[in-house]
Amino acid sequence: MLLARALAALFLLLATAVHGSCVGDCGGDGTVTVSDLILGVSVLLGNAPLSQCSAMDANGDGTVGVDELVAAVNAALGGCPSTMSPTPRRPTSTPSATPPASATPTPTVTSTPAIGPVISFFGIASADDQLMSVSAVQSDGTPVFELAFGFGFRLVVEASRGPSGVAVGAQAFSDGSAPDLQVEATRPLGNGSGAVCDNTLPDIGGVPAIDPPSFAETSAVADVLNDFGCRFENGNGEPIARQCPTSCVRVGNVDYDCVSTPSPEAQFCALISAALEFPPGDTLVTVRVRDQAGNLGAPQRMVVRIQAP
Repeated sequence: MLLARALAALFLLLATAVHGSCVGDCGGDGTVTVSDLILGVSVLLGNAPLSQCSAMDANGDGTVGVDELVAAVNAALGGCPSTMSPTPRRPTSTPSATPPASATPTPTVTSTPAIGPVISFFGIASADDQLMSVSAVQSDGTPVFELAFGFGFRLVVEASRGPSGVAVGAQAFSDGSAPDLQVEATRPLGNGSGAVCDNTLPDIGGVPAIDPPSFAETSAVADVLNDFGCRFENGNGEPIARQCPTSCVRVGNVDYDCVSTPSPEAQFCALISAALEFPPGDTLVTVRVRDQAGNLGAPQRMVVRIQAP
């Protein structure tokens, strides 16, 4: 029971999206599981020999330290590193303490029908990958998720084919143009850095706001969509959709599976680490998905409400 509580606390307090070496991969399969983490805690406490998981000993000193266990938790939450992760780049506009004016244009009305993918689920999973319940529903039908902390949880988006009948696009990052997954927030996340896809050491930053929400076809908006989108990874550090067998959501206490029924074509998952911390109060998050022919689906939105400290 003590080990379980310690592990749960680490998930909540030490969640970061740093992609370094894959510390804690006891089985050598490219992932760090809950069982690996429990074993790491046992080695740390002297209840198991290091030989049962030498991957926990990142610095090769023959012991497992708290810093190495933290790195293993990071790998479990954010996935092991991949050479296919996008390279951070500077935005096309100059970063500032507030979102660039061009990134927050007034929404324009369009008559183009939304024939692209249908978002079958948009919600939040806890640090242990369990779905969280909606706390309230606004008068316009927007769900509200109220959380005690602004990090240590996942945003989950699931999409199926829309009226176009074309397969759902899988890309959460597309350098220089808007990706298939298009997600934005009305308040800055983390430090609101204007750098695009700055989710690796040594330059880890947040995501600028777009307020009011807008999917205007500008380079500034595309930068913000890519900056947020590259945090939605497939478990191997790649900014692409997952399939249901590699879901980031647990069903019950054991199995992982998609939330929607019937199963969606794509699931996108983003760990909200300390670098992406939501500020206290209400933040509106809006998402839409594009199919492989370029057809856009109707947007969905939710409010993430963080309790004041």
